[in-house]
Amino acid sequence: MANFNEDLFGCFSELPVCLFGCCVPAGVCCLQAAAVDKCYGQGKFVPFLFVCCLGCIGGAINRGKIRLRYSLEGSFCGDLLTWWICGTCAGIQEYKEARNRSR
Repeated sequence: MANFNEDLFGCFSELPVCLFGCCVPAGVCCLQAAAVDKCYGQGKFVPFLFVCCLGCIGGAINRGKIRLRYSLEGSFCGDLLTWWICGTCAGIQEYKEARNRSR
């Protein structure tokens, strides 16, 4: 098992992605939904609903799917804590990770 290549607090390394995630309403939901879609190619609607409707729990479920796809270390409790503390940073990290790994 590996760790994320992208740093959790490396949001500012790509300013356009950071601004979208931080400033656009539901921007982080869109970024995470795009990340899950890049992993599985099954659409963005359900992952978007998970994080928008369930908050941290939905974010943790989606993060777990990304971790499963790329065999990344972690647990549901860790994902939940990450989304509770800084969901914006987590969503940006997941988007950048999925984008870079799918290239």
